[in-house]
Amino acid sequence: MTHVIDPFRDGRTSWLGLDEEGFRRKVFSVVGKDLLNSEFMSAGITIFEPGESSSLHNHPESEEVDFIVKGHGEVRDEFGNVTPFDEHTFMFIEKGKLHQHVNTGREPMWLIWIYGPHGQLPTT
Repeated sequence: MTHVIDPFRDGRTSWLGLDEEGFRRKVFSVVGKDLLNSEFMSAGITIFEPGESSSLHNHPESEEVDFIVKGHGEVRDEFGNVTPFDEHTFMFIEKGKLHQHVNTGREPMWLIWIYGPHGQLPTT
């Protein structure tokens, strides 16, 4: 069966990073083991306000593909390496690699994420 999903209407909405300044972002999960009974992957969209970022995190058993719908920023690794990215670009993050997405722009950044097999979203 094919599912057409409006992330803002149909997704599971959660805020991450509320307890620490600079890490607040809104997550709309749309596909997962508990969402549509996906067997292999999890997916959604995260919106970062200007200056906001994810925590430095990984998905120990999952590969990740991201697509930047709006905005731009940079992704950082555990060694301090910084790689900038622009609107309409993809990134591939290897299984288990620590990474942090940062909105360096002046507008909200919309990042679509897909990873598999299933893993956990960061908790902070």
